[in-house]
Amino acid sequence: MKNSAKLCLLLAGVCSASITYGQRYNNYDDRNDRPSPRDERRMREDDERRMRDEIDARRDYNRRNEEYRRYDNRYEDRRGDDRNNGRMFDERDLSKAYDEGFEDGQRSVEAEERRERRENYKHFTFGIYAGANSTRFAGETVQSNRLAGRLGYQAGFFVRGGGRVYGQIGAEYMTSSSDFYQAGDGASLKDITSNVDQKYIQIPALIGVKLAQSERGVSAVRLAVGAEYAAPLGVNNNAFNFQSGDFRAATINGIANLGFDAGPLLVGFTYHYGFADVIANTSNTQRRILSVNVGVKF
Repeated sequence: MKNSAKLCLLLAGVCSASITYGQRYNNYDDRNDRPSPRDERRMREDDERRMRDEIDARRDYNRRNEEYRRYDNRYEDRRGDDRNNGRMFDERDLSKAYDEGFEDGQRSVEAEERRERRENYKHFTFGIYAGANSTRFAGETVQSNRLAGRLGYQAGFFVRGGGRVYGQIGAEYMTSSSDFYQAGDGASLKDITSNVDQKYIQIPALIGVKLAQSERGVSAVRLAVGAEYAAPLGVNNNAFNFQSGDFRAATINGIANLGFDAGPLLVGFTYHYGFADVIANTSNTQRRILSVNVGVKF
């Protein structure tokens, strides 16, 4: 009995010691498992970072949903099903708007270039010229071996204004040489033939067009028609004793001109067609004159 009591007391002491040791061990583990202040701060930062990442992910998700919704709206606009039809545009609409804007820009550039060409175009020109001419009367045949006796000359000036279509007026001094013929009086077989030089002041006026021209119109190929006023100034001594009074006071000629401009230089061919007889009371004395001129313009 006494031994049994001792055994019980021993077992009770062992259990009590075990419980006490276990509690101390658990308390030690609890102290070792508690994080340090640095670890706690790091854990809080990690939690905050995870929270920010979740917020950013949610925002990105919402943004993608918004883009998908806009794409769906554009698709509905193209189908014409949405009540806001016409308010949204797809890539084709933007491309069309870009093309239209590019074309507007091109038109603006072209308009500016045309304006600059108009401003730089040489609209007014003054020139002087001189040349030779050959004259015959209407219905008269000119033989080549007698052409030298019909040569004359002219010199003048002009003022030209306009663009591709232009007007020109000027004045020139012209000597017009012609052969006159009179049959013999019967006493002799010899016929009377004499050269008569006529002097005129002429005022030509033309309207022309530049068939081809440079950018500023300085060089060109020109074609013009018009009329000229011709007034005689006198005649030379001749076998027929013609005087100034034997010629009409004034006549009107039609003229046609073909000209070539190369910078400041010019060459022109002019045909003069007389509408009236130049000698009073004498038929078939309308003048036909072909002249060639060279000159300079400013």
